[in-house]
Amino acid sequence: MYNLTAKLANNFIYLPIELVMDAKKTNIINKLNSLLNHQVTLIAEDIDYLSYQTTSIPCDISAYDSYRIMTQSQPKWLKILFQMRDFLARMVGIRTIKGFEQLSENIPNIGDIVHFFNVMELEKNKLTLIIRDHHLDVCLHLCLIEDNDKQNKLYVITSVKNHNFIGKLYMAPVSVLHPL
Repeated sequence: MYNLTAKLANNFIYLPIELVMDAKKTNIINKLNSLLNHQVTLIAEDIDYLSYQTTSIPCDISAYDSYRIMTQSQPKWLKILFQMRDFLARMVGIRTIKGFEQLSENIPNIGDIVHFFNVMELEKNKLTLIIRDHHLDVCLHLCLIEDNDKQNKLYVITSVKNHNFIGKLYMAPVSVLHPL
């Protein structure tokens, strides 16, 4: 089994946008757009959080398969964090997500729900998943770029737009604990 989760955990760039000047944020977005042929999908033009990870993966793995592999099993500590998240989220009116269940190999359609995300874009080399809430919106964008005849570069880009104080409060520990 290809361990994409462990590989991503070791190859990351993490940038909480609220700590980065607007010029630097713009430079990072421009860099991603340049690397990905302007194929980057973010949750909004003016985002509050941005992170991306990149790693090399075999050419025969699609963007959806990459997501499926990344989420197919979680360590016990992550399951506990999801339970804690759901317990605290209920108290402030954020919907629960219950973590990740195993996904089938059947490819979803645009508009389908995958885990707790809506599928917004789906191609062999691109997957965009979005969840919208009254506190914050999240976009998870996976994009594959051909690297050579045996492997592709996988970019996993997460962007968040906060709508209120609870969204900002929610993102404070997430930006620290997010496994990047």
